[in-house]
Amino acid sequence: MRHPFPDDGRVRGARPMRHIALQSLLFDRGKLLGALAGVAFATVLLLLQLGIYQGFLSTASALLDHVGGDLWVMAKGTEVIDNGEPLSAGARSIVTSPACVARARGVVLSFGAVRKPGNALDGVQIVGFDPVTDGAALPAPTVPWELARGLPSDLHAPLRVTVDTTDIAKLHLPADPVGSSLQVNGRAVYVAAVTRGIRSFALTPFLFMELPTARRLIDLAPGEVHYWVLDLRARGCAAEVAREIGARAPDLEVRTAADFRARTQDFWVKGSGAGTALGFSALLGLVVGTVIVAQTLYALTREHEKELATLKAVGASASELASFVGWQALFLAVVGGLAGGAIAFAAQRSLLDAGLTVVLDAEVVVVAVLSVAMMCTVASLASIRRVLRLEAVEVFK
Repeated sequence: MRHPFPDDGRVRGARPMRHIALQSLLFDRGKLLGALAGVAFATVLLLLQLGIYQGFLSTASALLDHVGGDLWVMAKGTEVIDNGEPLSAGARSIVTSPACVARARGVVLSFGAVRKPGNALDGVQIVGFDPVTDGAALPAPTVPWELARGLPSDLHAPLRVTVDTTDIAKLHLPADPVGSSLQVNGRAVYVAAVTRGIRSFALTPFLFMELPTARRLIDLAPGEVHYWVLDLRARGCAAEVAREIGARAPDLEVRTAADFRARTQDFWVKGSGAGTALGFSALLGLVVGTVIVAQTLYALTREHEKELATLKAVGASASELASFVGWQALFLAVVGGLAGGAIAFAAQRSLLDAGLTVVLDAEVVVVAVLSVAMMCTVASLASIRRVLRLEAVEVFK
């Protein structure tokens, strides 16, 4: 490749300096590939760690998000959706008494023991829900929310449940599990439908079923549930409804869906330390990438000090000299970032197939782009400082 610096030392404006900077970077393929690998590695690690963190948040509150509702009524002191206590049958009349309540939907959520074919014992999460009724005044969310086989109506029969495609092998069920039986809390249940991609944060299989079946499995009395989910006629009356229910039943607690979602996410993700571990790994990737890029830029600057001093001697401004490093940093950030992004999105599908939820949404991508840009900016500071401190006398040494 032709040497990047002109023989006569001429430089005019940003375009010639951009050409010189990029040609200098491309001239040394070894350093270029090493720097690009560093940026790509940092980008992949950052995107996947942020995506896994977002996936953890999404998984932790997935059930709550899909059940929906404006207010959730629970036993006082309930901190997280997975640890609810049974509410008496009489609670329904209390939670539906405010005029602003359009509908109350019961939810049962409890851990259970499953005896798999072959007699092995494991844990499951029992999810009981109110079925969608054709005559309902308001459309009800579909629970379960993604079915690979079957319909919600297939769960109308007694003791019918769903299993997820990711849990079929774990539960020792055949590849087509519909019609197979499991022993849950000592009672036989039958698989009537198969969900897809519905997993709990703790990786305990979800078994969806209608409320009567859920009550039978965990010995709840008729009318008892763990939560009442309230759909309001107007969201502005949420505070008034909460006060009215609290005044009538001090042993009940009313939370907005958003507040309950945040508490559940904090409990599982932040409380477990998973967020801290993922954040540390992402930070480590940025540090490694910064060091690699900084070393590459600094080495290139050192190699071309005499040429840069020559440019300064013939009138190149400080901003033009600094742009020599800036263009190189920008090139590494864009090309290395795109390469890393492509690898991360390719890996996302493999991780999803393995049962790990990775959310690479717009928010994650924006944070990753800004982080990589900041990484390359920080990596270029030492080189820019050295360029600006160059003296024309260097030419004559």
